[in-house]
Amino acid sequence: GNICPHLVYTDSKKDKLLPVELKAKLAEQWMEFGSLAHLWNEWYAQYWRYANFPYLIVRFEDLIFRQYDTTKIICDCAGGAVNSKSAFKYIVDSAKQGPGHGKKEERTGMIDAWIKYGKPKEVKAGFSDLDWEVSLEFLSRELMGKMGYRYPPSE
Repeated sequence: GNICPHLVYTDSKKDKLLPVELKAKLAEQWMEFGSLAHLWNEWYAQYWRYANFPYLIVRFEDLIFRQYDTTKIICDCAGGAVNSKSAFKYIVDSAKQGPGHGKKEERTGMIDAWIKYGKPKEVKAGFSDLDWEVSLEFLSRELMGKMGYRYPPSE
């Protein structure tokens, strides 16, 4: 499998699985999480569990695979207007420009993103066996449902 999301590693001294813990700076505050999955759960829970104001969550893959339709739905929801589909411009190269975004040849453009993220029906979505197994435990099933996600086939 691919290295991402790298949720656990094996401690060779104890022959035990350990989560890949991380620290992230969110809203000017450093926070610790048990894994990338725990960060994902907590980040979105702040909205769908606790927000007392309107909010909109846009899934990354919807912007990658359905750019115009997703943009139109967002504009309609917010009371805005979107140009006609014929005027919609797709950015095929990486939208990230400038020295703060790494080497130009390593940036992901639209086609590369389709290839990289278009694996939901692939066995275990490209996760390693270890990441697949712990994702069943770490990822919030309630959040997965709210986001319209299902686990990819395991075999």
